[in-house]
Amino acid sequence: MNKTLTAEAMMEQIPDGASITIGGSSLSRKPMALVRALARSGRKDLTLIVNVGGPEVDLLLGLGVVSKVIYAFVGFEVMGLAPHFRRARQNSNVTFEEWTEYTVMAGLDAAIKRVPFLPTRAGLGTDVLTVNPSFRTITDPFGGETLVAVPAIHPDFALIHVNYADERGNGVILGDGHIDVLCAKAAKTTFMSCERILHGDELQRFGRDVQIMRIHTQGVAELPWGAHPTGCAPEYRADLRHMEEYMEATGDLEQWHAYQDRMVWVDHEQYLDRLGGREGLVSRLHV
Repeated sequence: MNKTLTAEAMMEQIPDGASITIGGSSLSRKPMALVRALARSGRKDLTLIVNVGGPEVDLLLGLGVVSKVIYAFVGFEVMGLAPHFRRARQNSNVTFEEWTEYTVMAGLDAAIKRVPFLPTRAGLGTDVLTVNPSFRTITDPFGGETLVAVPAIHPDFALIHVNYADERGNGVILGDGHIDVLCAKAAKTTFMSCERILHGDELQRFGRDVQIMRIHTQGVAELPWGAHPTGCAPEYRADLRHMEEYMEATGDLEQWHAYQDRMVWVDHEQYLDRLGGREGLVSRLHV
């Protein structure tokens, strides 16, 4: 079954109020082309579920389309704090649920296993149990130990970006897979972008690197440089120069609107052209 779709066709299937888990980690392999397409779709009142969030969370918060964020961390690594995220935490009516990296993974895993929660020691002795009322402490019925019950997370949609995919929705991740497999399995609908679509036989040569199975994906789009400005190892590294431009634009309303016009309200090819085209990106960022 051919599952190739445009990014726009995928985003048309996401309604207002949807919960969306996003793969990648901070400045690594975020599905940014899909996120920008989501922004252009006009959807609002979204719940975002991330382990380590980055520009995808910050962008959507800056556009005012998010009502809730479940997260362990959101930031720009060496670039510093995520500006829209910080402002939203301090000033807005967006709901924020602070989890830990492991508990986000456990919540997604519980949904995959079709159980209401998973027990863990993660969070014991920390303020996570104080700031997040979603967690409960339980007693191990066998040994009597106190454990944390992490509730299942059931995302409506998952957005992920991979190195290669085939038309049937199998995906290759080279390097750190982050939580993308968990996202793809836990979500009701998974949309995937890739650097390049390969023939199925060629894709299978990657063996264990075929981490995303077609039974978990409902759409795939070939979007070269689709993780930009985050990196996609081993293809290209994060564009820290562009991240500086983004962060500068967030400090002034006029500049922020100008950034949106230039880099968000355009299709993917126009986006790449405004970065100097694919050749320019290769010369700057190709590993």
